[in-house]
Amino acid sequence: MAPSPVSLGRAPSRASTAPWFALLFGLALLGRPLAAQAPSAGPDIASRDAAGLAAYDKEAADAQARGATHLSVTTGLPPALWEFDSPGDPYPAWYVAQQSFLKIFTPKELQPYVDQAWASRTAALVVARCQILQKYGLKGIWNSDEPQELPEAFFQAHPELRGPRVDQPNRARVPRFAPSVDEPETLRLYRDALQAMWAKCPEIDTFAFLTTDSGSGFDWVPGLYAGINGNTKWKDRPMEQRVAGFMKNFQTAADKFNLKVSVSVNPISPRQWMTPSFSEETIQATVKLLPRGMAIAGREGPDGRPFAGARGAGGAAGTAVFSPVIGLPPMPAGLGGGGRTGGRGGRGGSGEAPNQIEVVTAQRNAAVQQVGEQSADDYLAMWSAVADAQTRLSALDFGAMLRFGHVLTRWINRPMVPFPEELKPAEKDYYAKYLLQARSERQAEDLVDVQAMMMYKGWGAKMLFQHIIETTVPDIRSAQNAALRIAGKAKDDRQRHEWELHAKRFEAVICLLISADDMVTYQAHLDRVRERKTEPEYDPPLGVQSDWARTDMMETARREIDNTVHLMQLIRECDEPIIDMAPTPEEEYVMRLGPNLLAQLQRKIDTMNAHWVDYDRIFTKPNL
Repeated sequence: MAPSPVSLGRAPSRASTAPWFALLFGLALLGRPLAAQAPSAGPDIASRDAAGLAAYDKEAADAQARGATHLSVTTGLPPALWEFDSPGDPYPAWYVAQQSFLKIFTPKELQPYVDQAWASRTAALVVARCQILQKYGLKGIWNSDEPQELPEAFFQAHPELRGPRVDQPNRARVPRFAPSVDEPETLRLYRDALQAMWAKCPEIDTFAFLTTDSGSGFDWVPGLYAGINGNTKWKDRPMEQRVAGFMKNFQTAADKFNLKVSVSVNPISPRQWMTPSFSEETIQATVKLLPRGMAIAGREGPDGRPFAGARGAGGAAGTAVFSPVIGLPPMPAGLGGGGRTGGRGGRGGSGEAPNQIEVVTAQRNAAVQQVGEQSADDYLAMWSAVADAQTRLSALDFGAMLRFGHVLTRWINRPMVPFPEELKPAEKDYYAKYLLQARSERQAEDLVDVQAMMMYKGWGAKMLFQHIIETTVPDIRSAQNAALRIAGKAKDDRQRHEWELHAKRFEAVICLLISADDMVTYQAHLDRVRERKTEPEYDPPLGVQSDWARTDMMETARREIDNTVHLMQLIRECDEPIIDMAPTPEEEYVMRLGPNLLAQLQRKIDTMNAHWVDYDRIFTKPNL
């Protein structure tokens, strides 16, 4: 049933190892064979996959209509939850959704160490997606992280293939290793997997890989999170030969099918405190060894020209910064930098940047195509406001702030209370086991210990954070108002309903922005109170009023309760998802919220309301 006419009242305004942690992720998996480790998706798994393929068919049709030549075959595949194989270690969350074809089209040597039920289901979905691509005359792109971590048991059986340690030691509980691509046997495993895939999916001809992040990396790369390391046997091999050999191995495998493939490897962009994966000298030397169609760090071989890549379909990259809010209209090609995969774009693949007139014309044409002439200006105004919001939020980007906060740190559903260390298991077990950074109770209790980083810590950080939020919310409100104007000019009920939903999704973004501000503000208050180490008066005289810190801290908590209620109302009103949630409770993990989010939000509210008197233990009670 469609929701009632949109009603968008404004959200509330702005003014030691943990014992429970041993239960995380893998504990239930102990003693179970790999084939049984996939989540019990229930009897509707076939219908879920069928619905997913129907959506992919629509996406492919839209991509064709927008002039794309390629579409990703890996986005939204079932996460490899069997990789949570060590109790208490959440680090696999970084790569379970970045599927390596080695684990899906599994070579026989790797099969005993991979959940074959998951691999078979996922491979079947890839094959079905490729059949859809064939129907629309499109080709497939494989996006993942490579060389990717493999199970420890595999390396115990094949120790000669162990490559670099690729986890982040401050966030992982056990070390994780990728295979050594210097070993000819490793390259043979890659070829076997590729050829098994191409026997069923010749439509896949483009590969775009991230490396040195999310459980991936090459031997002896200086920027590995664990420090430079790798297979000692190959330590002296030049890096350019290692990387180029890995990449050209794809074409060697493709020759059997007379396919021409494109491969791009992009290292994680280093922040100021990070060591780059590849030196400029290594990049230049690698480029010279690569053929046309292969690129490293955006430079195509053999001369280093900017890599254009495949003409992809654009998509939701423009709104990914607002995750876990989903369903916002995708940024069309021509807006926000286009949709080329693995490269830097350009006209006709030449690498030449379009001029301003071409950009504006493309934007206007894209807007008319999406919403018609009557709403094109509103559509462009919406995206202009979104772009402004993205620019402001980039100051908080140590990873997309809303995702790192509301999902990885569970701001969205965890309570704010004065004594988090005293919460009972029933008050915290639903969120605490999904805190990625929590190596101890102390870390888990700190609302701004995000990803083992303290970038939002302290009163000064709180002031900066608050300023960014209070200037970003009006941008999102402007985008929301533009969406409502488009809804008001809609040509039919279907389009009106679609844009009213988009308006509510923008409202959900505002809720999450306010909640993020509340979390940072509350923790700053809590830290300040603890540093003061002052005891409340036991028997305050008549006339004592609530001091500023008490009033502001409790007002922050109340605002968060009311903001959470508003978010719950939005979720209930919408007949389509506005927050990304796993389809079953078993499929909730660090990177994805569970389907029972509404119940968890209610538990958050109930827990906060149950602890109001705890403030009397840190502040003098007013006595008026």
